[in-house]
Amino acid sequence: MSKELILKKVEQIKQLLDELGIFLAKSHEDFLKDTVVIRASERDFQLIVELASDINTHILLEKGKKTPDSYKQSFTDLIAEGVLSAELADQLSITAKLRNILVHEYDFDEDYAKFYTVAKESIPRYREYLKNIYQYTKEINK
Repeated sequence: MSKELILKKVEQIKQLLDELGIFLAKSHEDFLKDTVVIRASERDFQLIVELASDINTHILLEKGKKTPDSYKQSFTDLIAEGVLSAELADQLSITAKLRNILVHEYDFDEDYAKFYTVAKESIPRYREYLKNIYQYTKEINK
C-alpha cells in the first residue's frame, strides 16, 4: 500500500471518528433512546476498526510479515514492528473484539450501554493510533 493510500485511509478514519464523537456526545440516556444514532454509531465504529486493520495489514506485509489472522492480531503484530506500543495495541484489540460482536451479532444481547462506553473510550485511542500511523508514513521515505 502506498503512503498516499495509507494517508487516505487515515483521513477516512478521522472523519468517522469526528462523526462518532458527535453521536456519542449525547448523554448515555439520550443515546439509548435513538436507534438511528445507535445504528449509525455502530457502523462508524465498524468502519474505523476495519480501515485500521487494513492499514495494519498493509504495513505488516510491507515489512515482510504474514497477513494477520484477525483484526485483533493486526494491532498486536504492530508492537514488534515498533509502530504501536503494547498498551495502545491492547486497548485497540478490545475494539476489534467489539466489532466482531456487532457484525456477527453474537454474545451482544443488544447491550448498547456497553457499546456506548467502549466506543466513547476508543475515540482518543484511535486518535493516538492515527498519530502513530502518520509518524510511520513520515519514516517510509527516509
